[in-house]
Amino acid sequence: MAKTGDRHVIPNPVSAVLGRVFRHSATRQGYGPIRLSDQKEFSTLDGTSYGALAEDPCGNFFTKTIDGAIWFWDHETDQLIRLADSLPDFLAGCVEPEPINLDPSRVKSVWIDPEFARSIGKKVPKDGWVKRSK
Repeated sequence: MAKTGDRHVIPNPVSAVLGRVFRHSATRQGYGPIRLSDQKEFSTLDGTSYGALAEDPCGNFFTKTIDGAIWFWDHETDQLIRLADSLPDFLAGCVEPEPINLDPSRVKSVWIDPEFARSIGKKVPKDGWVKRSK
């Protein structure tokens, strides 16, 4: 337990797997990448509230239920998917994400933040969209 001033801060155990993906043992489906959430809880469409253990970049949440199981809530389908029976099982199932390999010949356009491009000495259109010429 870390101590901050007069307060004791309990580190979030999910911190050990930030940036990783949970790989479901049965379906091999990946969930993540995992990041900490500023949101403390979320609600499903029926109004049930759950504590937010972590989230992914798309607005989906990981939660721990009273029985200790870890679930994934998909905000688009409102579906809860059981991932692991316990937090240790969940943490053990987290792996580095597989690299994304793009075939440059199939990329038609890409958006690059103009400020970022400027900071690294690249020139892009004012709106940031770089389109491949035909």
